[in-house]
Amino acid sequence: MTASPTCRHDTGGNYNEAAGGSGHPLGPGEGVRPTGHLAVIAMCMLCICPAMTAQKPPQFELARTLTGHKRFVAAVAFSPDGRQLATGSWDTTVKLWDVDSGRELRTLTGHTMAVTSVAFSPDGRLVAGGSDDTTVILWDATSGQATRKFEGDPGYVTAVAFSPDGALVAASTSHARIKIYDVARGELVRTLEGHSMTVHSIAFTPDGRSLVSGSRDQTLKTWDVASGKILRSVESAERFLIYSVAVSPDGRRVAAGSSGGGIKFCEIAAGECGQMEAQGNGQPYVFPIAYFPDGKWVVSGSGRGVIALWDTSTGKPAGRVQGPSPIAVEAIGVSPDGRWIASGGDDDNAKLWRALP
Repeated sequence: MTASPTCRHDTGGNYNEAAGGSGHPLGPGEGVRPTGHLAVIAMCMLCICPAMTAQKPPQFELARTLTGHKRFVAAVAFSPDGRQLATGSWDTTVKLWDVDSGRELRTLTGHTMAVTSVAFSPDGRLVAGGSDDTTVILWDATSGQATRKFEGDPGYVTAVAFSPDGALVAASTSHARIKIYDVARGELVRTLEGHSMTVHSIAFTPDGRSLVSGSRDQTLKTWDVASGKILRSVESAERFLIYSVAVSPDGRRVAAGSSGGGIKFCEIAAGECGQMEAQGNGQPYVFPIAYFPDGKWVVSGSGRGVIALWDTSTGKPAGRVQGPSPIAVEAIGVSPDGRWIASGGDDDNAKLWRALP
């Protein structure tokens, strides 16, 4: 799973630095890079059967609040064994935490601007961080030492993701490109071009052959990793900007967060999307999303402080973990065993939510 980029805006709906935005341009015609309130689209790949019976959602309680960052926590990611949590912050640092105790293990440094995304390698040995400073840094998760630094694209890094075999790390940028790097050699493998505006989020499919991306240009694209070619492109029928994507564990579905106010289900292979379901309850802004490991649930975070669960069999809201709250949820993640949810907020803290028996 990947951590989603964040967005802030003022009460008038205009992005600005005073309201917490970074105040820098996205690229030609794009204004300022969003860093806060988003709305969800979850894109599922199968047609939804109206006769399906809704499942009982899991219940969670707040277990720990992780304090230590000095600015917004914009990204979270669990280690493959679920024992550690990585958090990325606008304070330019990445921190590693022990999940069971909530103890801070170490701080990873090297970025000079906001950290927008974090990811663990599949073997848990490396942590990747993407930043507004236009670089991607890889650290040794045990020693905390930086092992690689990828740079060269002028765009802000909006998201990072490791391939399932750990051989590649991909980074999306505000200049509408996706860079794919070879981890062992430290080299750029290829650049994916086809979006026309900021690429906000990326996710590999479980087989590692494809990469899914969501963009401000209102499209969801699937790429062939080996060739760099676009396999299919789906445009939002509602004309919503796509801010975050997450691929289901079986690789058949993709969930995407958007500037709209609901959930959509699409099939990756067919590139077809169903009708959007409104999230309701006065919660139009939702940005980060993540799948549970069993694929039955999607969790989303809201700019109005709501952490919601969605039933992927029906495509409808299934319950809440938190909210509403004055603290915007900037990042969301689910542990590999589904027992923990991690969230990051604009109160400069991360939280760990534990599943009830």
